[in-house]
Amino acid sequence: MGLTNKYRARMLGTAALAIMAAIVPPAAFAEPGAPGAAITFEIEPIALGDALRQFSAQSGTPILFSEGDVAGQKANPVRGAYAPADALARLLEGTALEAVAGPGNAMLVRPSAPVKAAPAGNRRPAPETRDAPGRITAPAAPVPEAPDTLRIDSITVTGTSLRGIAPESSPLQMFSREDLLESGVTSTEEFIRTLPQNFGGGSTEFTPVGVPGDESSSYNNTFATGPNLRGLGSGATLTLLNGRRLAPTSRIGDFVDLSMIPISALERIDVLSDGASSIYGGDAVAGVMNFVLRDDFEGAETALRYGSVTSGDMEEYRFSQTLGTAWTSGNLLATYEYSGRDNLTLADRPEIAASTTFDGQRERHDLLPEQSRHSAVVAANQAFGPALKVALTGVYSDRSASNTTVATTGQLSADDVDSEFVSASLGADYDLSTRWQLSFDTTYSRIRNAASDQTLTPTVRTPTIRRTQSNLWSADLLLSGDLFEIPGGTIAGAAGTHYREERLTSDIAIDGTVENDARRTVSAVYGELGIPLIGPQNAVPGIRRLDLNLSGRFDDYSDFGTTFNPKLGALWSPLEGLNLRSTYSESFAPPALGRVGDRRRTADVYPYAFVAGGVGLQPADPALLGTDYMYVTGTGADLDPETSRTYTFGFDYQLDRGDSTWTVKSTYYDIAFDGRLGTTPLPGSLPAVFAPFIIETDPSSLPDGTVIFFPSQADVDAVLESLTRPVSFLVGSEGLDNIGVINNAAVVRNLASTETSGMDIQIDYETPTAIGAFSAGLSANYIFDFTQQASVSTPVVDKLNTFVNPVDLKIRAYTGLSHGGLSSNVFVNYLDSYRTDSTAAAKSIDAWTTVDLALSYAFDASHGAWLDGTRLNLSVNNLFDTPPPDAPTTGGLRLVGFDPTNASPLMRFVAVEVRRVF
Repeated sequence: MGLTNKYRARMLGTAALAIMAAIVPPAAFAEPGAPGAAITFEIEPIALGDALRQFSAQSGTPILFSEGDVAGQKANPVRGAYAPADALARLLEGTALEAVAGPGNAMLVRPSAPVKAAPAGNRRPAPETRDAPGRITAPAAPVPEAPDTLRIDSITVTGTSLRGIAPESSPLQMFSREDLLESGVTSTEEFIRTLPQNFGGGSTEFTPVGVPGDESSSYNNTFATGPNLRGLGSGATLTLLNGRRLAPTSRIGDFVDLSMIPISALERIDVLSDGASSIYGGDAVAGVMNFVLRDDFEGAETALRYGSVTSGDMEEYRFSQTLGTAWTSGNLLATYEYSGRDNLTLADRPEIAASTTFDGQRERHDLLPEQSRHSAVVAANQAFGPALKVALTGVYSDRSASNTTVATTGQLSADDVDSEFVSASLGADYDLSTRWQLSFDTTYSRIRNAASDQTLTPTVRTPTIRRTQSNLWSADLLLSGDLFEIPGGTIAGAAGTHYREERLTSDIAIDGTVENDARRTVSAVYGELGIPLIGPQNAVPGIRRLDLNLSGRFDDYSDFGTTFNPKLGALWSPLEGLNLRSTYSESFAPPALGRVGDRRRTADVYPYAFVAGGVGLQPADPALLGTDYMYVTGTGADLDPETSRTYTFGFDYQLDRGDSTWTVKSTYYDIAFDGRLGTTPLPGSLPAVFAPFIIETDPSSLPDGTVIFFPSQADVDAVLESLTRPVSFLVGSEGLDNIGVINNAAVVRNLASTETSGMDIQIDYETPTAIGAFSAGLSANYIFDFTQQASVSTPVVDKLNTFVNPVDLKIRAYTGLSHGGLSSNVFVNYLDSYRTDSTAAAKSIDAWTTVDLALSYAFDASHGAWLDGTRLNLSVNNLFDTPPPDAPTTGGLRLVGFDPTNASPLMRFVAVEVRRVF
């Protein structure tokens, strides 16, 4: 697809911003007399882990470290103005630890690299202080072992199974604890929605009964929210907790509920926007989100947050308490979090659907459900001698939600949900030698949902209570270490085996009707190599560094056979500060257990004339008006796995101009997702009920078998044999002997092939000024195309820039200033304009721009003992109270006046948080 003039203008503007870094002197961005790169630090001689967290908060730099490396150690005090690198060096002085730059702008604290002498006659100075983005090595007389390899001790970074090696060929973002707490959000899922790479569609709390074109979302009756990278569906993004799989939620078990993960217990979030099935197995089609829990803290931390909309009655509360202690060989940490929120009604938002009266029941239509959650996290680490480390982690969450909605027909419905989540894991790392480590992990995870839905008007109906339970148990054994030396450095390797058992059950509590019962076991072996072909010791002009990353995984599914998924990554550094990277990967994802064991296939029969009147169309063949219309729903039999292939190409560039730093990162991606489970995509993103009217005018527009006109008795019998429930007849229909059309467009099959390509760009700028450290930047996602095709013989359906589908351009820009204990950030969020559908009669949906503000102040000992360790946060989301753009109202799906996949009804929301460390 060619680039539009609008897109060219935007990308040229972005390029101009990057080029400006190379031609404008840093003094243009700093006040005269700016104090170098100095920041005022106030860090007492406390536990090293806590001191590193304070350094992160005061400098704005994410810090990664292994709790085993810092347990029982004290930090050196740092008081006064220092460059961040100098302050960190003072903290670590005398600890046998060092800091190196890592992925995602993070600093990695690790044991000092062992030094081996170079052969006699070949000693030379160490490489330059900064060799490439993400790599800083301190000068030393002898050459460190593999000086260009980014090693992180025992930490495994998301996207690789290699211990201590960052997957720099793949696009990875790392968001620190400070990023989360200062973003102004209350929950984990709210933070994920701020990412331009994440599409707000699929399964979310905004869509109680789903969205058009995404049949899976209709099974999310728990108000849960799943990640949705690249808009490929919640089931296409793998969600991990501390690198481990979790039990999925919903009635079909196709995604992990982010709302169950307490934000107060998180250390960071890693977002890998690249296929990763070669490491983690199926599901990692669009990428991986790894939520890493805090596991190191000494003392007590209490936090209280209160927030409210400025228009309406919705209020929000969050309280958390963390306790931690450490000893020479280990530590223990526990966190409790309570989160509560009122409902937000349509009456609170007169700007939304102003022309729709809902028969005066706007106050009874919830745009956001009322929710409350209790969560607890316990983490313990213990070293048994110098070689063995054991870690235990437990997570418990209990969430309740209630919601009422009014359909355009006047029907009032109430939904109540209780969800309980449990996860427990045991991990052990054993150092076989200084170069090799053996790791074992086992995890049990379970989620239970009890969802009640009840019709209140026009007649009261007995609640239907659906109970769903999803269980997962897994075990992994991984051997990783250094293989041997080559001229470019040390080849790192890893080999592992994986086993897991999954089960999903669902029934209706009133009569015990089983809707689903399915089991699966998975066995796998996998391996990975990190090969530095060219490094500092054999670099040549134009090739400072050349790395290959090779990985592959063989999976054996008890119900879908075997598959092998490879991945190839390459990193080339042609000159200082510039890395070029590319990956190719393949994925194989079996259907969710709720699809395999689905017992909800049914059919509804209507008079054809009734359907024609409802959609406002007349059949081309008038004889159909005297017949009945059979509409089949559910999941088809003989499902196949979904497969995909992903290409990425990108670059990372870092430019230092005096005390100022520019960082530019960009990634092009191209994903083909074949055999995707879903309903038949219709031109113009029309609902499945339109299929017979479309195929009458264009028989090639839909796959064979989607619509059958004047079916034979054998055709009708075939449908009846496939059903798991009796046929439902609308008043006026004549029965099975009068079927004029069978519509299978709403049956979930391996039909949809989705292709998407686009570009991510991230620009960050930092410089000291006379009034503090200044930062600015943006993160943007531009989608070139997003199409679906029902079969190779049918037309391609363009989904991009249409209602409840991805929009081509999303931007989140920021600017920040910090001085001493005060930090301030302003975020600007932009969503491009789009249309209701792709037809000529489509209406426009306006662009949407909102501004968020975050202020924070950290008190120290100079403010008195009673304030020392206290931090105040003020956040204002949607500062200018900008309403979401007008969008269609879809009564059957309870979507009212705005697009819940691309906008929020919350509007201005103000929150204050007090956090105190004792």
